[in-house]
Amino acid sequence: MAVAAAVACAAGIGALRLEGVLPGLRPQASAPAGGSLEKPTEWVEAESPNYVRLAGTARIAETLAPGEVRYAPLDALGRAGRVEACVTARMVEEGVARERAAELPDPAGWGHNARAEIELPGGRVYRGWFWNRSHLLAKSLGGADALENLVCGTRMQNVGANDGQGGMAMVETACRSWLRDFPDQTISYVATPLYVAGELVPRSVVVDARSSDGSIDEEVEVYNCAKGYVIDYAAGTFERA
Repeated sequence: MAVAAAVACAAGIGALRLEGVLPGLRPQASAPAGGSLEKPTEWVEAESPNYVRLAGTARIAETLAPGEVRYAPLDALGRAGRVEACVTARMVEEGVARERAAELPDPAGWGHNARAEIELPGGRVYRGWFWNRSHLLAKSLGGADALENLVCGTRMQNVGANDGQGGMAMVETACRSWLRDFPDQTISYVATPLYVAGELVPRSVVVDARSSDGSIDEEVEVYNCAKGYVIDYAAGTFERA
């Protein structure tokens, strides 16, 4: 994401360059040129070690009213679809303050969770639950704790290395920081899970974000995988590679 006042955003994608390129990210050679992604691409660790890939500029079909959120209905398999929102600073404030639900509903593919050890960028190791109930629109951006807003996501898809530089958390952190610095602006935000055929778990999630002043304008692909593991996306199971 390119933010005109890049220096004002210190966290997540906050340390941004004016060329509109996420730090450390570049489009993969295998990525489709132009247009919003319709099919997931393959994760390439060397190019996207923290599970996020720059895909291009944002593709926002419709600008919603400030504060408006639209959730696609669950499909015949019970899977969440696209979530669209026009995020405001007030949504961030209220979302952060809102108490986290004691229990979240189980998204499609849930039910095969277990603790795992996953090597992180830089050599650290994550030890914890493999799967998260991952929000398409984060609670901290005003997202609901509802099935229409949840997918079965690996811990890596959710937060990457949990350093503000990976997973869905990378984009979410940048949007929160930017709206706090520019509370009179808004961000059009679209999150689209990409499934293959009848699989219950998405292979990746595409996030399009564009600020009302145009200084943020990016599409990223967040990979739903984990280094060293093979996932059965149809069943939601996993095993060591």
